[in-house]
Amino acid sequence: MLTLKARLGATIGAAIGAAILAMAFVLPAGSAMASARACQQENGTGPLFTCDYVNGGGLHINYVQGSVYNMRSGNQTHVHIEITGPHGHIKNCVDSTIPSLGTIYCTWSPNANESPGNYCTTSWQYIAGRYYNRGHVCVGVHA
Repeated sequence: MLTLKARLGATIGAAIGAAILAMAFVLPAGSAMASARACQQENGTGPLFTCDYVNGGGLHINYVQGSVYNMRSGNQTHVHIEITGPHGHIKNCVDSTIPSLGTIYCTWSPNANESPGNYCTTSWQYIAGRYYNRGHVCVGVHA
């Protein structure tokens, strides 16, 4: 029987492997002709994994959901998600602490036809008086 540490490592490894495999099929500016997702690990090695998911079809957007997953042990404090679109800022969500292996979400739900272009999620972390960009991913929406 595997130890808890070995099982946890296998679970995390499987989750990371699945995310990397998913990224191989969805490019960072993927088309949202139906629903699409794009993800990025902070600087390729950082603890935060940012994803952008657009649900809808053509120019109709049901919702855009940004998420940030903490891939490491220890809390990541003062993290918030910003959602932007072709015309700029759409929504900032609340500043949060992400526990080890935890995820935070931010959702914008227009359930309407929207402008074509990129809809993006940016994760920001406030440290020592300034915000740092920890990940920026987009999904392209067009007719």
